[in-house]
Amino acid sequence: MLPALVALVLGRWRLTGPALWADELATWGVVRLSWSQLWQLAGSVDAVLTPYYALMKVYVAVAGTSTAALRLPSVAAITVATVVVTALGRRLGGAGTGLVAGLLFAILPVTSRYAQEARSYALVILGAAVGVWCLVRLVEEPARRRLAGYAAAVGVVGLLHPLNGLLMLAGHAVAVGWWQLSHRAEGWRTVRRWVTAAGVGVLPALALSVWGRGQTAQVSWIARVDLGALQAFPERLFHSAAVGGLVLVLAVLGVRRAPAYVCLAGAAFVPMALLLLAGTQLHVWVARYVLVVLPPLAVLAASALARVGRSSAIVALALAVVLALPAHVTIRAHAGHSQDSYRIAAVIGPRYRPGDVVVFPDSHPSIPWSPRDIYERYLPTPRPPDVLRVAPQRSDGRFLATECPDAACLGTPPRIWVVGADPAADPLWGMAAGKRERISVGYREAQRWRYPLLSITLLQGMRV
Repeated sequence: MLPALVALVLGRWRLTGPALWADELATWGVVRLSWSQLWQLAGSVDAVLTPYYALMKVYVAVAGTSTAALRLPSVAAITVATVVVTALGRRLGGAGTGLVAGLLFAILPVTSRYAQEARSYALVILGAAVGVWCLVRLVEEPARRRLAGYAAAVGVVGLLHPLNGLLMLAGHAVAVGWWQLSHRAEGWRTVRRWVTAAGVGVLPALALSVWGRGQTAQVSWIARVDLGALQAFPERLFHSAAVGGLVLVLAVLGVRRAPAYVCLAGAAFVPMALLLLAGTQLHVWVARYVLVVLPPLAVLAASALARVGRSSAIVALALAVVLALPAHVTIRAHAGHSQDSYRIAAVIGPRYRPGDVVVFPDSHPSIPWSPRDIYERYLPTPRPPDVLRVAPQRSDGRFLATECPDAACLGTPPRIWVVGADPAADPLWGMAAGKRERISVGYREAQRWRYPLLSITLLQGMRV
């Protein structure tokens, strides 16, 4: 099948080119824990991601933790999702619509981006594609045997990312409600069956949400929605404003009154609208939290292209490819996932001297764990020792490492490397007061390197 092949090729293209960024490094760090440490960690942070971590822990026991190994499940998930999108398009409009839907979905920069992400999002997209497929089948041909598949798809999405799952279900609810308005004469049998299946499917998302309800620090860094966020929406969701604008316009034009299209419209537009609206008051608006809209958007856009004829559809697909190409290149660069983790080896490696040590900030608005993870994964030995660390990251139920208080175990090294996640003007930004004071009185900045979400500073002892 051509669309699936395209998705697979794009997913494998420079799969290891971008360095693992903070969220992927979190996956790498968690899957190396023991099972008891994983459950202990879930009690304090990332409870909603525990099912994904558990799944990946089983997988890496066989596949290992190389960059390619960590990302391959996402490549496979997007490839299968492309098959489902193609099948859904074919069911709605025939072979031509299916082909266009699958190809359009496969070439989206956002699709490739999360095909190469060691997180749950690709699996969520797959679950969303299966979910909307089952929903369409349910309203077109109500039958009890379809309920189990729908409940399973909803449950998987909610288990892997509760917010995506709840937003997807809200979109389905609006679609079913709208469908019922035009089918009142047929009774409420289909609605009752949907409510039953949805009620079962939503349980994992609700359970995880309750379990992690006190872990609000994970989203406290998210800014509220404003005019700038609305203007940046196509870029943030599709990783290309031009491609995003094209797909959104086509998707709107592709909506029809038929039941299947009502399902697609609800699944595509309601989650985006709800999260944007909620984001004006709550710290929840992040584009990847509505990735469930991608499969229905692709099918609706393909439906619009099917109306204008084969030649016009080919031209539109070619235009989408041209518009998407710069983004495809960008997301496969070393800093393509927003953090240039590879750089640490090139900076510290050749400049390392015996006696050097490394220290890290104690806080960051969103990714405080990433500097130490970058150091541990990307800087080979010999390297400056992490002298302040008493217990490693993600041990004893703590996501961050435990350090000796007030940098008491620092000693008097001749040089200190400071590795952080932001290129702040102050290299000691984010450090606890005691550590900051201990370092600032005896060291001066000798040199600094700044890269995307990575800053490296060399401090020289004042007496040297």
